[in-house]
Amino acid sequence: TAVIACIDARVDPTRILGGEPGDYHIIRNGGGLVTDDAMRSLMVSQFHGTARIVVMMHTDCGANGLTKEAAEAQLGPVPYDMHGFTSIEDELRSGVERLRSEPLVVAPKGITGHVYDLTTGQMSLVVP
Repeated sequence: TAVIACIDARVDPTRILGGEPGDYHIIRNGGGLVTDDAMRSLMVSQFHGTARIVVMMHTDCGANGLTKEAAEAQLGPVPYDMHGFTSIEDELRSGVERLRSEPLVVAPKGITGHVYDLTTGQMSLVVP
């Protein structure tokens, strides 16, 4: 199983999914987004036999509402798209759809999208 998850230290995909170290290929980026680089890392994971993909976003995410302008106000000029989003559910749907429409992604056990609630510790299936 490959997991695309946020870099937030409060999110521990292995613990949340009930596994042991080494059970998952964990691909992390700010927001847990299906970006080009996440896709590249997923291709490496696929090369090693990934059969299932889980996209895991979470509540109280710093990428939610993040804009390039806000980042530049704090950091100065930023040469990157910050990939901020305004709706976790919409972003999850978009990411899972991107994975499902990519011919190089093979996941016979499925591709799903989930939101982990930092307050309750519960993970909800948003995109079955």
